[in-house]
Amino acid sequence: MGWYIEQVFKELPFGIAVGMMVFLGILLIIWLLLPLWVLFIQWNTSKIKDEIRYLVDKIESMELGERRRDFPEPED
Repeated sequence: MGWYIEQVFKELPFGIAVGMMVFLGILLIIWLLLPLWVLFIQWNTSKIKDEIRYLVDKIESMELGERRRDFPEPED
């Protein structure tokens, strides 16, 4: 890897070599962080789905409780 960088600086003008190395460095960082970003998005969306399910269940249980209050069970 070091030999490759050395060759780039020998063969190309200094400004172009620096620009190319910066560009390749940014690509490397994106390539390394992309899987982490995808995992974070999947984790976050599954967490949001779980929270929505919890809220829906809570609303449904509240509605069932209100229905039971509206229609009291017959007493013997």
